[in-house]
Amino acid sequence: MALSRASDLVYKNTRLWRQTFKFAPRIEPNRVSYYPKRARIGKLVLQSNNKTVDPLIHDSRGRKHRFKEVEAEFVSSKCSDDDSSTNGQVPRKVLVVLNPNSGHGRSSQIFRSQVQPILQHAGFEMEVIETAEAGHALTLSYTIDLMTCPNGIICIGGDGIVNEVINGLLRRKDIDKAISVPIGIIPTGSDNSLAWSVLGIKDPVSAANAIVEGDVTSVDVFAVRWVEANSMQFGLTAACFGFVSDVLELSENYRKYFGPIRYLIAGLIKFVSLPRYIFEVEYLPLTGEKTEQNDASVPREEENWVKRKGEFIGILVCNHACKTVQGLNSQIVAPRSVHNDGSLDLLLVHGSGWWRLLVFYIALLFGRHLSLAFVEYIKVKSVKVTSTGTTQKGCGIDGELIYANGPATCSLAPHQLKLLGYHHSKGK
Repeated sequence: MALSRASDLVYKNTRLWRQTFKFAPRIEPNRVSYYPKRARIGKLVLQSNNKTVDPLIHDSRGRKHRFKEVEAEFVSSKCSDDDSSTNGQVPRKVLVVLNPNSGHGRSSQIFRSQVQPILQHAGFEMEVIETAEAGHALTLSYTIDLMTCPNGIICIGGDGIVNEVINGLLRRKDIDKAISVPIGIIPTGSDNSLAWSVLGIKDPVSAANAIVEGDVTSVDVFAVRWVEANSMQFGLTAACFGFVSDVLELSENYRKYFGPIRYLIAGLIKFVSLPRYIFEVEYLPLTGEKTEQNDASVPREEENWVKRKGEFIGILVCNHACKTVQGLNSQIVAPRSVHNDGSLDLLLVHGSGWWRLLVFYIALLFGRHLSLAFVEYIKVKSVKVTSTGTTQKGCGIDGELIYANGPATCSLAPHQLKLLGYHHSKGK
């Protein structure tokens, strides 16, 4: 029996009785085998005409035992044996923007072996472009004819490649058409906080299946403006000042050799020679009403701005919860943040010194950082940050350091973007 997209596969086995898995490829298997390779991850192997199909990862906590064949019942209600692979529908046209350097240079291999087969079986028509240098994805999304990818732009890499794509789209003259194109994310990079926090996705196969399902999630966009430099940068995850942005700068020296752990190495080096960060911070608290989505201007000066000035280990402006993929599940930077609530979440880590920094990061690891006396957490409309020292060289946005001088104002942009996928434990 042919299987439709996202068909249900129900196992009839004493240990896996009535456990349901979903998968995207459309195939006609002759037999099904289950092989849990490790205690936490099993692999589903489908064979058709004695040819093994690429394994699909599921979330079952399997037991360690040898390869075992089981009976299976295939349930399908949407297609018949003579349907085409596109289920009688027009193929979905997408642009795939792939960063070949992400994931220790394995993103191309991951895409072609794990992701591309799923999208092809689901009837996607793909144009794949590998980025050649930093800024390539921004230029591409700014200049491309959107009629060639009406069903989405899929980003293969980390949060950085997504940031480039959205900055290109939001700078276009046909902005209304640009924001209607959904963004897909296949996480293969060092930092994939956006996909994990907003969509609940950590691995490429789950991300591909989420794209195939076709659901979309709206997400707020923030903009950081430097008036003196006459520049602006958009973001989806967070803007950071202080220790974190210095770590981002130093970590670039170790990207090629250490991948995701470069942040840890850079952090340890900066920890040993920790400078003092002095900022003047002004923020406009959220007063209960949602920020108007059609107001692109910076909030007025006569509104009730709150000022803080002094030493800060870090200043974080978060657009969503900012979970860490490599960390514990409890490591959530902004636990009260919602990705589409029309507000930003501001964390002020007051003071200086390596001991206070150490206490903060240990507390953050276990989700207890908001209980610290030197940490402020405020829901805001807008934030202005001015560095009064000489140590700060820029602002970290979505994991990338942006070099700019002068006061920076962070506020919500007038538009929302759509991400391909849906976190079923949250609202869209």
